[in-house]
Amino acid sequence: CPTLARNADLALLPRDEAIEVYKQQFGKDMVDDVRDAVLRRLSVLEGLENLSDLILDEVLDTPATYADYYNVGAGVPFGLSHGLGQLSLTRPAAECKTRNNVLFVGASSRPGNGVPLVLIGSKQVAKKAVEKLKSMMIT
Repeated sequence: CPTLARNADLALLPRDEAIEVYKQQFGKDMVDDVRDAVLRRLSVLEGLENLSDLILDEVLDTPATYADYYNVGAGVPFGLSHGLGQLSLTRPAAECKTRNNVLFVGASSRPGNGVPLVLIGSKQVAKKAVEKLKSMMIT
């Protein structure tokens, strides 16, 4: 996907207009292309060959969605909050306590914020997701 615009021109626009310009990068074509690429990439894993056929419901969020929800554009480095309640040990775990089929990953969950920790968390959640999907297919 093309590099996202984070340039000085956005800083010169009023905040609402800057967020609208930022959000234009996440059109339907781009979102569809990324979704298709992710599904193609996952489909080469054993047990996930027909993953797209197994999707019952999906919600696609983009950074533009969060720009609307939280009035932020181009992301925030420490998740939505970085108070004492967001220290590593108090961040939400990767597995949802109330829904067996929901996993969390990113700067606002464990292991924490920053690119290295988010990548480590992504690897852990991907492994858990594959294990959960395999166990669902066996039973």
